[in-house]
Amino acid sequence: MKVVSIDPKIKIDEKRKTQMLEVLDEMKKMIESGEIEEFVACSAGNGECKIHASCLDGVGGIGLFEVGKHLLMQHEID
Repeated sequence: MKVVSIDPKIKIDEKRKTQMLEVLDEMKKMIESGEIEEFVACSAGNGECKIHASCLDGVGGIGLFEVGKHLLMQHEID
């Protein structure tokens, strides 16, 4: 059964989800090929902000965490 919605917000939300999953799929390929060894990502939703980091050592972790904080602050300013 296919559900059709006339609510434009639902269409935008679904498109956004698809775009985010495409980015994650591309990152997964890059991790598997060895192009990405460390990364930081930020997420916000339901009033909660999170910083996700994967690092090789403590020093890299601190740097990635700081980058994550900067990204979240920029998001709040924009």
